[in-house]
Amino acid sequence: MWKAMENIVGMFVYSAAYIVIVLVTLKIVGATLSPHFEKKIAEEGNTGIALIFACVFLGIAILLASVVR
Repeated sequence: MWKAMENIVGMFVYSAAYIVIVLVTLKIVGATLSPHFEKKIAEEGNTGIALIFACVFLGIAILLASVVR
């Protein structure tokens, strides 16, 4: 029972840390590539930039998963 609770708490801690890292990376990479990237993705529907950021975040997720294990 306690092992399951420990795993659940660990999952929430790692997911919260990942969300913070993704938000920081989003701001850094977004400012580097294009100053108005959020506007381009949301309002203009630029799928190219959205795909680039999706690939970046998948790469970060894979790296973080390998570090955690």
